[in-house]
Amino acid sequence: MSRVRIVTDSTAELSPETVQRLGITVIPLNIHIGGEIFEDGMDFDPEQFYARLESADSLPYTTASPLHLFEDIYRTLGDGSDDIVSIHASAKLSPTVELAQAAASSLLGQRRIAVVDSLTTSLALRILVIAASEASRQGASLDEVIRLVRAMIPHVYLVFFVETLEYLERGERIDKAEALLGTMLSIKPLLIVEDGEILPLEKVRTRSSGLDKLYEFITEFPHVEELAILEGAGAVTPVELMERLRQTFPRREIDIVTYGPALVTHLGPGAVGVFVYEGL
Repeated sequence: MSRVRIVTDSTAELSPETVQRLGITVIPLNIHIGGEIFEDGMDFDPEQFYARLESADSLPYTTASPLHLFEDIYRTLGDGSDDIVSIHASAKLSPTVELAQAAASSLLGQRRIAVVDSLTTSLALRILVIAASEASRQGASLDEVIRLVRAMIPHVYLVFFVETLEYLERGERIDKAEALLGTMLSIKPLLIVEDGEILPLEKVRTRSSGLDKLYEFITEFPHVEELAILEGAGAVTPVELMERLRQTFPRREIDIVTYGPALVTHLGPGAVGVFVYEGL
């Protein structure tokens, strides 16, 4: 009996244990830093990446794996009779979806491959991939897995408080004039991943105000099924935010997760964010 195979990319920040337990295939992004190229999650872990970042003389950036790697993985995955659902970071943040679609098209007629743009990244992508994998293990069909993932997408949220405008300017999320004015006025943006893009949600002047806004964002939901705090290795751990959330959600497990290289290229190493899944 055929089963649905789940493929994603390294921006999902899945642990090796989860990948092995659920049989997920992860396609790594390439990380360019200090004139060298590394495979995300393969050549070093987040802590090692941040160590290299501190000594680099230029800002890092990521690129997708080559097309032939997607084709090879799709061609050889499983026993040739299994369907594939390939779930990736937002096409507006990474070219991975485009490459996955091109690879799937090249194998048209050989097997069924569905490529899903998650419209998000990081922990929000992770929960979609895990849900798809668990549904597949329970016998869900390709169409059922796709319906589940697409139903979940509008209910996952990522919001960040950013300490520096440097990375947003480099990534053309804001222009030079905005970055200069924001720096002069000590204005720091609160950002949300929405419809696949990193968009400004609000502006604050202090770290304390930014963390307050993150807390307010979470507590506006009538129901929260999963919750986590994300931080860069260069960020000050938001202890007060964690304590407030534990008081508000005493029965909810709340992890602090160090986000990886893909988000660093957009936000820098010092951002603090929250992930929320409100459930279906």
